[in-house]
Amino acid sequence: MERIWGPLNGFYVAAYAEPIGDGDRYAAYAKVCWTQPESYWEADCAFKLFGGEHHASEEAALRCVALEARSEITQLPSHARSLAERRQRDHIQIPRLVVGTFFRHRVAA
Repeated sequence: MERIWGPLNGFYVAAYAEPIGDGDRYAAYAKVCWTQPESYWEADCAFKLFGGEHHASEEAALRCVALEARSEITQLPSHARSLAERRQRDHIQIPRLVVGTFFRHRVAA
């Protein structure tokens, strides 16, 4: 199951949940994106999040990773939003060195 929403402080979130093991639990993943993606798999993301693999349903997994993504986005420096908006408007490339200074996370490849 996949879900995309935003913008949230200039960023979009693409989330994905999948069954693990015998299918009795679900794992969740999210990509915080510069622009609105067509799908989770084709997202141009600034960073990725893992929402755990202990959820009882796909909906619960997506809710959990959504809260985590929202929390991480709200903790970004204020100039990260203007950079995201500029990238959306002008389709500029942002060097990894600059992006790395904004985020506590590894930059997605």
